[in-house]
Amino acid sequence: MTDEHRRHPLSSAISLLVLAAGAFLVALFAVLLTGNPWPDRFLITLRFDPVFLRIGGLDLGWHGVFTALAVGVAVWVGLARARAMGITGPRVGNVVTWAVVGGIVGARLFYVADHLSHFAAHPADVFLAWQGGIAVYGAFIGGIAAGLLAARGSGLPVWRGLDAAAPAMLIGQMIGRLGCFSNGDAWGKATGGQWGVVYQNSHALIPDRLLGVPTHPYPLYEIAAGAALLGLLLWGRRYLAAPGDVFLVAGVGYAVIRFGLSFFRQESEILLGLQEAQLVALATGAISLFLFVARRLRDSP
Repeated sequence: MTDEHRRHPLSSAISLLVLAAGAFLVALFAVLLTGNPWPDRFLITLRFDPVFLRIGGLDLGWHGVFTALAVGVAVWVGLARARAMGITGPRVGNVVTWAVVGGIVGARLFYVADHLSHFAAHPADVFLAWQGGIAVYGAFIGGIAAGLLAARGSGLPVWRGLDAAAPAMLIGQMIGRLGCFSNGDAWGKATGGQWGVVYQNSHALIPDRLLGVPTHPYPLYEIAAGAALLGLLLWGRRYLAAPGDVFLVAGVGYAVIRFGLSFFRQESEILLGLQEAQLVALATGAISLFLFVARRLRDSP
């Protein structure tokens, strides 16, 4: 632990993150309170069929393509970062395999839990994940849980492994959101004006009542916010030298992003007017912040 870290338990990178998060939330609620800040007509119209190939009863869509690409790129980035941090050997591949499997299962389970009414009426649809319908938080939680268990069993450094994985997960999330944008499974609220994204193909997963209606392009919002968080992590990595710092800061940052941007989503409200993703964001953000502060205070003189 360097003298600089001892003098500053809450590093300047975290201070900047808090300021950026506060500014983001202020701007977000200003938009919600004042209405449409964009031009009267700024529409993105998606007419294409999100399913590009049908073979018998099997439908292959762009969502599946982007999901596969997201997993592949995330694994590549994560392994490259692990090698750069001195984490090598065949055990790493085993951990990555379990993390990917856990992420896929968690992503689908969280999505199903958030759309229980649909899947209660169509239980067979639970297994049609390639057509779209996954939850990013489920992927994160499932992948981290499975990866942690595998890393502990393999004797690999857990916190440093999580630091290697955090930017990879953000990059994968941004790529995966392009799949959500293509098929409308992460739809936003109606904008109430002649701006936003309009889905016109009947095979899009957006509710029928929102077909042809301008809605918030939520996936694009999250891609932009995720890119900003990734840039902040890369800029501040010299201040986040302790094992686990990068991962915990990423956890706080994504929690802020997801909690705020979910106000533009149209999902079921679970508790106190909040959606499932917002409740998960509050929990994961609080845990990440607590762990970060507690570890810094523990290491302070």
